[in-house]
Amino acid sequence: MDHETRPEGLQAWMGLCEVVDKVRVTLNRELEHHVGLTLAENLVLCQVAMAPQRRLRMVDIARLLSVAKSAVTKTVDRLEERGLLARQRDPADRRTVYAAVTEEGAKVFAAAQPAFADAVCRHFADPLNATELAQLRRLPEKVLRP
Repeated sequence: MDHETRPEGLQAWMGLCEVVDKVRVTLNRELEHHVGLTLAENLVLCQVAMAPQRRLRMVDIARLLSVAKSAVTKTVDRLEERGLLARQRDPADRRTVYAAVTEEGAKVFAAAQPAFADAVCRHFADPLNATELAQLRRLPEKVLRP
């Protein structure tokens, strides 16, 4: 089946995947260059830094980012080694582990967000007009609605 004869839905899906893949690679490269974080590290740090009490359960990070718990564990390991996050156990339930932002992590998060926002704009949002962006904001809700 060549490109022109593929169903419209399949073409849309493939185009969306290509955009996500290419923008993720570009964002990852720019974040690593400008702030020393991978995209995955930035996303985890962002979720934790913006959470109440600046901490989140590891399982909640995985759910919020739609990734495997093992991926979160590895990313938190790297951030913890760099002093940006610290693991905390819940005294009431020792099975529960939180990732908490350190003071250094808060500083890195604050420095990373302008670079992240700028890269997202340049490589994703800027080519779109306001109407297209509004449509794009609504489409995931329509597709993901149960």
